[in-house]
Amino acid sequence: MFSIVCGLFGCTDLARWTRQYTYPPDFRYIERDQLRSAMWQLARHVRELDQHLRSPAAEEQQRGDVLEHLEGMERATRALDAAGWPTNHPMIDMNMPKFRQDIRLAREAVERMPPSYALAQSLPGACVYCHGGR
Repeated sequence: MFSIVCGLFGCTDLARWTRQYTYPPDFRYIERDQLRSAMWQLARHVRELDQHLRSPAAEEQQRGDVLEHLEGMERATRALDAAGWPTNHPMIDMNMPKFRQDIRLAREAVERMPPSYALAQSLPGACVYCHGGR
């Protein structure tokens, strides 16, 4: 009987429906697809940020490219932000506020005149907050 219900309603929708009754209201469940999408976006922006910081370029061009990737990283982390609520990913809960602060501080330093790239250069290594030495 259960397999018929799953087949009719789809397991994904049934799981989402069940979570609203099995998790407290102040808990945010981050779906696997949402997590993967945000992490892929972060990985792309971190990789390209690192490449822009390592390659010689005109100051304004480099500044624009770096800001673009920092803003992309901010967008990706907002997708995972639970506004202080716990989620099903405790490592994200524990480390995302610090990582978001690092991104914000790096962006502010790049926006200053003259720009400083020191904080932005440390961001590719910040993945170790959650991923350790992988």
